[in-house]
Amino acid sequence: MLGKKYTFETKTTRLRRLFISGVFLFALSFGVIVSFIVYIPIYAKMQKGRASGAFYQKSPDAIAVFTGDSGRISYALELLKKNPSSKLFISGVHAANSFKTLIEKQAGPITGGEVVNNVGMQVDLDYKSKNTFENVRETVRFLKNNSGFNKVLIISSDYHIMRIKLIISHEMTGTKPEFYFDSVTNSYTSWNDIKKLLKESVKISRTFFLMKILREDVVSEED
Repeated sequence: MLGKKYTFETKTTRLRRLFISGVFLFALSFGVIVSFIVYIPIYAKMQKGRASGAFYQKSPDAIAVFTGDSGRISYALELLKKNPSSKLFISGVHAANSFKTLIEKQAGPITGGEVVNNVGMQVDLDYKSKNTFENVRETVRFLKNNSGFNKVLIISSDYHIMRIKLIISHEMTGTKPEFYFDSVTNSYTSWNDIKKLLKESVKISRTFFLMKILREDVVSEED
């Protein structure tokens, strides 16, 4: 009569097996996290290419830029000069700033007066937004209050694009308007830029969990 065969492991072999399994899971998790972090600016670059193709011969109906990191507004103004028929919406403006003072502070050699004279009434400012979620919500409200905007270009930093697109997909339903994304590219050669990327990866994960898993309507953020 054949009996069952049992394999007994010692305490040492069991600890070794658990240790190896733990190291493997840690390495796998670490690899996934690193891959995700590296993919964030790559994703923004892909979105930039899509926007370039869409607006190669045609201007966006509206350009929305989210304040925050340096270079965003000056980059949006460069695009506005190339697309003078586009409406510019700047979200997250400090209450102490007018359009002129905002441009003087952030647009480098372009003076506020020159820009104001060039764009006239093509600019709207949002003073309410304090974070990315509010940026998106106010932009959506702006678009709904202004008919005829079928193609909209969103401007921010490259590390920011994935989260913006995630929130827009939650806030905006339907096929119109079409959203495209362009961004200020970071080199990630300094620790400061890398920290921004690391923090953003956490924010993206948190936003995805709250919006797509828990179905939260409001996300509190600190930008």
